[in-house]
Amino acid sequence: MRALALIIAEKMYVLRYSKASPYVRKILLAAHCMGLRDYITLEVADTSDPSDSLREQNPTGRIPVLVKQDGSSIYDSRVIMDFLERQSDNFLFPEQGDLRDLALTQAALAEGLIDSAILWVYADRFSGDHPIPELWRSHQLQKIEKGCDYLEEQISSWLSNQPFPGSAITLAACLGYISFRDVYNWSNKRPKLLNWYNEVATRLPGFAITAPDSD
Repeated sequence: MRALALIIAEKMYVLRYSKASPYVRKILLAAHCMGLRDYITLEVADTSDPSDSLREQNPTGRIPVLVKQDGSSIYDSRVIMDFLERQSDNFLFPEQGDLRDLALTQAALAEGLIDSAILWVYADRFSGDHPIPELWRSHQLQKIEKGCDYLEEQISSWLSNQPFPGSAITLAACLGYISFRDVYNWSNKRPKLLNWYNEVATRLPGFAITAPDSD
């Protein structure tokens, strides 16, 4: 078993992270689901500090970054999830076929909603004396609203107890972040989506302890 080989080799990885990042939460939830959390050490990264070693590990200064035992680093949450999946016998996505396409497309939708939520948050954080046009902010909220409306109709296909939890992990991190930052009330008049989220909260390993915190 690959997970057993990992234990024998005593491999340890360092995850550069922020407590608030939904992309970091994706990785932590994935690690919990695959039984790899104990082999990852967390190291806070200051994405706004040019002197942080994060920029040596990822030139763009973005998180998450996973530093391997040999000092090399990989980044982008999708790349890290793929790497971790190859270290375990517990797969996040189907290996091939239509089911894989569906699961990856679902995850991509959730990532798109995360991107819009982050852009909305950053519009306030970094605008300074130059307010972001309301039309631009409204455009991000419209994306989130339409995405959540779609999810309300399609969420039955995102089974929280499916053997491949990759898309559920991504959507759980997405909705948790939107609520945490008070970007949009996604649960309003969406009982199916809310019920799904509540079910995931009880089933997904590491859900509570990976909840976002202020950065």
